[in-house]
Amino acid sequence: MFQLAYFQMVGAGKARNQDALFDGTAVRQVRLHKTRVSEAEDTVRLAVADGVSSSPAAHLASRFWLDAFVREGDAEGRFLRRLHGSFCDTLAEEYFGSSSTFASAVVEADGLCRICNVGDSRVYHISAEGRWRQVSHDHTVLADLIEQGEARADTEYADMYYALAHCLIADDEETHFKIFTDSLTLQRGEAVLVCSDGLHDALPHERLEALWNVSPSLLDKLEALRRAVKRVPYHDDCSAAVCLRQG
Repeated sequence: MFQLAYFQMVGAGKARNQDALFDGTAVRQVRLHKTRVSEAEDTVRLAVADGVSSSPAAHLASRFWLDAFVREGDAEGRFLRRLHGSFCDTLAEEYFGSSSTFASAVVEADGLCRICNVGDSRVYHISAEGRWRQVSHDHTVLADLIEQGEARADTEYADMYYALAHCLIADDEETHFKIFTDSLTLQRGEAVLVCSDGLHDALPHERLEALWNVSPSLLDKLEALRRAVKRVPYHDDCSAAVCLRQG
């Protein structure tokens, strides 16, 4: 048995949410959904897409990929390459260069969890003790430099290094995006959380853990995260969905 929860919130001062979220039942793209909780017994599918705000139609780009995930998405993200041409056909003529990140988690009834991501939307594994561990990979300039041994993970760099190195772009020539995949098994009391960068950009790792541990209630945990993001000046759109394997 799994307990599911999600929230979604538009960025400060923004009229439209450029994130799209799939909570296991429907695609959400609204100004505000306070935390909602449900349960599931079989396979759980969660996903987030974050439209790149500097691109022409970010909200349409993120919505395209979440609708595609619902229709024919697979746990390893093969559909992202298969449908990239369709993405370009849909948006490139009028909104050339529209872009989005993507992250998903598919959890089987036995706890097997397969994840994938493109860009800097993240997936976290959360232990029964409330410890957070990023299991996705940020496709940023800095992450690429760290991977190549040309930068250090424990050093602060200028903002330009946190720019996206890979995302899903409505351009027929932008076909070489990287897709990160991994798998793990959720034990009882453990959770997997998918989110847009509006969560982890607003709240440092230690704060995420502290807020998660304020209450045993999954609803209270996510509401604590949402409210903390809301209090951050100029916060971005923020979407998060979590699947908890119940004990």
